[in-house]
Amino acid sequence: MSTGMLLGYELPEAGLPDPTAFLLAVARKAEAAGVHHLVLGDRPAARPGGPGTPASLVAASLLAVSTSRIGLVMTAAPAYNEAYNLARMVASVDHISHGRAGWRVVTGPDAAADANHRREGVDPLTDREARAREFVPVVQNLWDTWEDGAFVHEKGTGRFIDSGRVHVLDHRGTLRVRGPLNVVRPPQGHPVVLADAADPLVSAHADVLAVGDPDSAPTAAQAGGRPRLGVVTPFVAATEERARELHELAGAPASDRGRAVLTGTPRQVAERLGAWFDRGAVEGFTVRFPAPAPEGGAASTDGVAEFTDTVLPLLTAAGRFPATYTSDTLRGHFGLTRPANRFAERIAAGPERN
Repeated sequence: MSTGMLLGYELPEAGLPDPTAFLLAVARKAEAAGVHHLVLGDRPAARPGGPGTPASLVAASLLAVSTSRIGLVMTAAPAYNEAYNLARMVASVDHISHGRAGWRVVTGPDAAADANHRREGVDPLTDREARAREFVPVVQNLWDTWEDGAFVHEKGTGRFIDSGRVHVLDHRGTLRVRGPLNVVRPPQGHPVVLADAADPLVSAHADVLAVGDPDSAPTAAQAGGRPRLGVVTPFVAATEERARELHELAGAPASDRGRAVLTGTPRQVAERLGAWFDRGAVEGFTVRFPAPAPEGGAASTDGVAEFTDTVLPLLTAAGRFPATYTSDTLRGHFGLTRPANRFAERIAAGPERN
């Protein structure tokens, strides 16, 4: 696991006058500061704050060719996606980004999104939990249907694929998925899967756990040694008074089990984050920036800049946040190893391959 504080930014999904320009600007600024990953939201329903950002898979593809080190975590729900299609799209982004893709899996109910995904004989509410329980392992298995080295490129014989290294999944459950995937194994083996630690449907299969408010985080042992990311929403300004004003403009959100709301000067916010990190409550944080306030459309953009320019240097000076990359992949940023291919492991444990 990484020895320094892990840090990611979760960006607002609505209320931005120019979402594409905002995403590009924030991604470049965050990468220059050494931020490990961006979490790209993707609710498949309209939000009251206005038009949303581009779909997270599309946005990640854009950012993949506009950055070189920062991780790109897309959001997708099992209720609104097919496992095969999502597996190939996330794998494709991992190839485009050279190993920087991640997937945040969400399973919570969403009536507005449900209403956009019904058709004759199909309702997202039907078998929702059973589908979610199967979904992540099916996607991970699909990523393994092509073993490393399946392309042999033997020009002399005309043999380009070792068919013994390409596998049919043939999953039969609530989901029916045959495989193999039409994309070769991702550079990371498995793109990083991030899930809420409190989500019993998917957390067991996640590589990284979002734990909400660090004060209510599971212990490292309970997390099975996986990285735990506290979720924080900061309101940072040069003075406490101005920070409180920003908090009020955003509707005065309160801390809950899903996130901690921090209000104060850069030093106050840095010290609060540092205290959680130093006592081992979490291995790092996802900083969830608020949507722009109606009275000031630039509030969210300014909030990212304020946090990056004032809080991060204090965390770096204290020896907590490294501000430099030690890996080129998202798994590397989290201190995760590249997983073995599940099909290859099963074959190695049984009769030898012909």
